[in-house]
Amino acid sequence: MVLIPLVMLAKIYYPDFAAKRSNENQKEQFQELLLGGDDNNASVSSVSIYENVISLKINIHNVLLTESMKTKFSKNSHRILPKKVCSSAGLRDWLESGKWISIDVIANSDETVTNIRVTGENCT
Repeated sequence: MVLIPLVMLAKIYYPDFAAKRSNENQKEQFQELLLGGDDNNASVSSVSIYENVISLKINIHNVLLTESMKTKFSKNSHRILPKKVCSSAGLRDWLESGKWISIDVIANSDETVTNIRVTGENCT
């Protein structure tokens, strides 16, 4: 008698748990690829995968974002992040199929620094 409600509850809650765990794994993988894994100054704060785009947010922590710092972070992000994306064979295949990756770089969780759109053209 008690077993049936437990099975029903598991069917309701397990997909949500599995999806959250999968998203955490994706964040960890992108963290390792883009930021080297142990960068305490920045982190991948969100990953969303749609039909044609992977959308990422990279948050730079605890920084006083002046215009000169914003320019510096923007230039460095545009120079470094596409190369790191293209270094992954799986992501390169994704891009070569006509899809793209959008990376929003933000500071202190709410200040926009830049957006980078990585396409297959960036990897040639």
